Amino acid sequence: MATLTFGLVILLSVCLALFSRRGHHHQGARDFFVASGQFGGLLLFFLSVGETYSIGSVLGFPAGTFSHGTAFVIWFLGYIVLAFPVGYFLNPWIWQAGRTYNALTIADLFRHHVGSRAVEVAMTLNAILFLLPFGDIQFIGLLSVLQGFGWHVPAIALTTLAAIIAFFWVALSGIRAPAYVSILKDVMMIVAVLAVGLAALLASGHLPKVPLQEVTLQGGAAAGDIARIRPGARDEAFAMSTILLQAIGFCVAPQTVAFLFTGRSRRIVRRNQVVMPLYMLMFPFLYLVADYARRSGMALSTPNDAFMAVSHALLPAWLQGLVAAACALSALVVLAGMCLAIGPLVSHNLLHGLSDRQQRYGAQLVIALYLLFSIVSAAHASGVMVKLNTMYYFGVTQAAPGIFAILRARAISPAALIAGLVAGDGLAVGLYMGGADLGGINPGLVGLIANAAILWGGSRVLAARPVHPILPASSAGAALPTRT
Repeated sequence: MATLTFGLVILLSVCLALFSRRGHHHQGARDFFVASGQFGGLLLFFLSVGETYSIGSVLGFPAGTFSHGTAFVIWFLGYIVLAFPVGYFLNPWIWQAGRTYNALTIADLFRHHVGSRAVEVAMTLNAILFLLPFGDIQFIGLLSVLQGFGWHVPAIALTTLAAIIAFFWVALSGIRAPAYVSILKDVMMIVAVLAVGLAALLASGHLPKVPLQEVTLQGGAAAGDIARIRPGARDEAFAMSTILLQAIGFCVAPQTVAFLFTGRSRRIVRRNQVVMPLYMLMFPFLYLVADYARRSGMALSTPNDAFMAVSHALLPAWLQGLVAAACALSALVVLAGMCLAIGPLVSHNLLHGLSDRQQRYGAQLVIALYLLFSIVSAAHASGVMVKLNTMYYFGVTQAAPGIFAILRARAISPAALIAGLVAGDGLAVGLYMGGADLGGINPGLVGLIANAAILWGGSRVLAARPVHPILPASSAGAALPTRT
């Protein structure tokens, strides 16, 4: 019954992808990548919150809570809460910059503002480099979900089938397919999280209070050895620095910027930010799931299994299939979004001179290669999703100083921007990989501060071409004409 429910939901998603193609059989590159900026509030809303309801959140939050307790909860919830008000002010301006510069990708903003091919390539490579692990997260999470079915199918076959579905969506109608499927995905995810969370709440009333040291993972490691229920000074420093870093990164990530370009107006973009905090309602239920897994003494292969293990323990078979389908859709939708962010970065920004049709087909080839890379990489990946997610934010957030300069119409030196970007990436990753003791401060924030200082100082002493405001005060209520 679980397999049947799962299959029906996935089939429904394919039907929605087919429906999204209606009226758009002959798409140009702009329509394929950003829907020609035609999305209204509903589609833009569901598309934009994909990362909030991603498989990394649904599986990763209970996993992190199970392993690290309150110290994890503080920064994970904090950065999402802060990202919504930051986006309320920042995202409409990014949308306006995209409309002003006729942009398809985040790299287009830098190319048009700075007028440097080297800057365009640098921003493109930075975006691609740190988006690459994001596909791993989706496939790792997908395998964690599907292994509960007990199918005697090799993992590589399951991830390959998932990649085929994601590619089918994208090739069929570009950004429209994941946008339409996101509606189904989010509705299903709300049902799934509520079902598992409420089941855990009801079942927890029959459990004794279990000390942390009695909760064990397979392999003999005690959860009490790594769970810190009361965060210390280092935990608080990490939480505050991580909240700041990731709240900014959430708004300037390459896929987020591309999603904003699909919106029909600046007003729609801002209005969506007002209702996005409603998505925070799922986290108390996910916390209940982690709490039940800990108190019941569940034997887990990895903390990432907590959500699905509780689902299988407490729900009937048909509802288990629905929960698994919701998680699978969350992985596939986010994966499709990553594909549509990376594809144009290569075919539109790295490879200049391609025709409109060549950009679209070139992006599809890049997407196929990206999916193949992610399948192979996920098969050899290890560790929890949070670690991969941390590395992701180190890099994508480094676009923030340049984005702020663009929106404030500041002249930017190409040399200073590239130097700041390289220094920020190198410092953040180097400190993290080297295990440097920063007193709990997130190394990504250290890299971001260094990046901003180099960009600001270098642009004051090095040559930079004059620029025009994105949104002059005299036209605050109207969109500017498109520049080419």
